[in-house]
Amino acid sequence: MSAPVLIVGAGPVGLTLALLLHRYGVKARVLEKQPAPYPLPRAVHFDGEAMRVFQAAGVADALGPETHVSPGMLFKSSDGRVLIDWSRDQQIGETGWYESYRCHQPGVERVLREACAAAGLTITEGAEVTAVHQTDAGASMTLDTGEVLACDYLVGCDGANSFVRASLGIELDDLGFEEPWLVVDANLKHPWPDLGDYSVQYCDPDAPATYVRGVGDRRRWEIRLSSDAKPTEAGVWRYLSRWITPDDAVLERFAVYTFRSVVAQRWADGRVFLAGDAAHQMPPFMGQGMCCGIRDAANLAWKLAQVLQGGTDVLDTYETERAPHIRAFIELSVNLGRLINSTGQGDLPEGQMKSIWPALGPGLGPRDDVAGRLAPQIIVDGARSDDLCGPWHYALTQGADVPGMRNLIDDSGWLAARDLQAIVVRPDGYALKTIG
Repeated sequence: MSAPVLIVGAGPVGLTLALLLHRYGVKARVLEKQPAPYPLPRAVHFDGEAMRVFQAAGVADALGPETHVSPGMLFKSSDGRVLIDWSRDQQIGETGWYESYRCHQPGVERVLREACAAAGLTITEGAEVTAVHQTDAGASMTLDTGEVLACDYLVGCDGANSFVRASLGIELDDLGFEEPWLVVDANLKHPWPDLGDYSVQYCDPDAPATYVRGVGDRRRWEIRLSSDAKPTEAGVWRYLSRWITPDDAVLERFAVYTFRSVVAQRWADGRVFLAGDAAHQMPPFMGQGMCCGIRDAANLAWKLAQVLQGGTDVLDTYETERAPHIRAFIELSVNLGRLINSTGQGDLPEGQMKSIWPALGPGLGPRDDVAGRLAPQIIVDGARSDDLCGPWHYALTQGADVPGMRNLIDDSGWLAARDLQAIVVRPDGYALKTIG
């Protein structure tokens, strides 16, 4: 057998999944079609929950220099009015991390790859999968070289055009948003404070656009187009003229993307699973695309490890928990997209917007105001609770002993504020159950 778990795709989701499996004592091998890491910008945001998963994967500290803590996002009308103020707290939040981070994806992937190398994990580049096979006892893939690799489980983290998904005959449900947008990444030549540190969504039916303050001198603009024809470089500068000129910045890349809202009709087929863009795609207006893929990895990793190590088979809860969660994020992202494409008179009220953390869909344990939702990560004497008690289930308690796992006293007041004696925290950071 090549490895207990084979992962197709060496993007952030596949690499994070491999590192999490390693943490749980399961060997994984990653196969990547491209011969080298993609050097240009793609994802530019992840949230505190994703950083908590990166913490579990052992890379959070190394990611620090690759990030910028974001103050948040403003939604403005065409006349400059602030419709929605989505400021993010600049203090450490309930995840144990800041609410919002700006990033440069190649830098994130470099850190993840270095961690994989340090852990002795194999990443095979230039490996194109041409067929996926499975039996009741295992799965395998055939590469374009003719080599066949066997595994217990196979995970397709191979992006929007996933070969793994196509090979399983899995269709996508279209949730009703599809628009061509120009995405431009530029590096400033000199400080340009007028652009600001907040990201800005310009709500305008004639010229909707997004500005993103990136890491260091990096800046991004996303501009809705009337067609999917790629403009010339001169045309790109005309679009950017309301903000900058060629004297102010150097273009790193520009491309036309079709922003879509789609979810795979099935996330699993026997011993083969989908994660990340292979399972779902959403418009970027909330910056949740990569975050949701990282959540997939966190949910699936410990369940695969538990089964492979002889524990209860809970793999059927992967899709039932993750798919409704994704749909909730997509619905809000699409609503924000409609607001950006309007005069600002959308379904969302003007004013202050708070981060929304939907509950998981039905799966393990009961569901209430806490169970099935992201649990807090408290800090005790400078150490985070996931590090103190991980990598498996543990209990936060006010004193009641929860048998069979590590118990940690919650002095933060979180449990007391909810009249709870204890909660059981899953390996992916979600509350399994509450104890009143």
